[in-house]
Amino acid sequence: MMSWQNVMANVASYLAPDNTKVPKLTDRMFEVIPSIQLLWLTDLADALMFAPTILLILTHYRPLYLLCKVLLTWALCNLMRITTVAITSFPDPRDGCTHSTGEFFKTFTLHRCGDAMFSGHTVIFVISALVWTSHGYHRFPHRLRWLGWLCVIIAWCFCIGSALIVIANRAHYTADVLVAFYVAGGNFYIWTYILDHYIEERGRLKDLTRPWGDGPDPRPHVQERQRKRLQQEEEATDLEKGAMTTGEANEVQMQPIIIGIPASSSDAQTNSNAIYAARGEGLGHQQPARGIHAQGKAAMRDEPPPPQPEEELLGEASSGGILQQPGEPSNTTNLGPL
Repeated sequence: MMSWQNVMANVASYLAPDNTKVPKLTDRMFEVIPSIQLLWLTDLADALMFAPTILLILTHYRPLYLLCKVLLTWALCNLMRITTVAITSFPDPRDGCTHSTGEFFKTFTLHRCGDAMFSGHTVIFVISALVWTSHGYHRFPHRLRWLGWLCVIIAWCFCIGSALIVIANRAHYTADVLVAFYVAGGNFYIWTYILDHYIEERGRLKDLTRPWGDGPDPRPHVQERQRKRLQQEEEATDLEKGAMTTGEANEVQMQPIIIGIPASSSDAQTNSNAIYAARGEGLGHQQPARGIHAQGKAAMRDEPPPPQPEEELLGEASSGGILQQPGEPSNTTNLGPL
């Protein structure tokens, strides 16, 4: 990866326009920060940021996990730099820079013309500061948390100060430095998400992520996340048990309730007469049967029977009954057989 980055930087230097003939790009920070000629300060800032970060990685309780995160972030940043550094050629902002002669695979120079977009030194600054922010603070016990905060503040002061040194040396434009901040920060948290959600939670690569065993993570935010996860699992189990209990209660079959209504002798006689009348009239006569049924219901409620329509009375007369006007006393005599 580093060799290909050097090759593409040589290509960018070879294609970059001569800044003695082509005017430099306008940069607002160049108008604020005075120019210096101390390129060794940029390399010293790299060493001062990277050496303590390596020490933190080696003393971390999961050194392989943190080392993989740093290396993967750095590799992804270098891959992005390979694809951008030679695409667009800028006139170098620094006077007296050297151009590549075309020996792309043999030449290696730290500060060459055209090696602009984006700043590789700033990538190292930002990754180191993010490592101290995410993993250095939690390495201190509670009584020394102030020392952890102090280390984080110092790391970011070194990061911002080193970026200003890069701009002051005119090694990069301000846009190169800002893009390095965005790219390094984004890649660091992308790999953090991938390692946490696709490696840690699914139990993969345990030898890599937890070389000293499956002990609890001492970081407070990780412990809080584990506690919330266990609480959610317990609540889900309680809800499932409650649903099962409710389902068993609903499965109890309800017994039918039969209510008996005692009937008087007159009501029973009226109902039996209605049934005999319905049988005698046959299936073809539906209206008289309905009338008799209505009379039976009225008798059960101790109400006077509803008046029968004239057609029903005619039907009863034609079937052998005696036509009688409503309200007249009954004078029917059972003559018996002749």
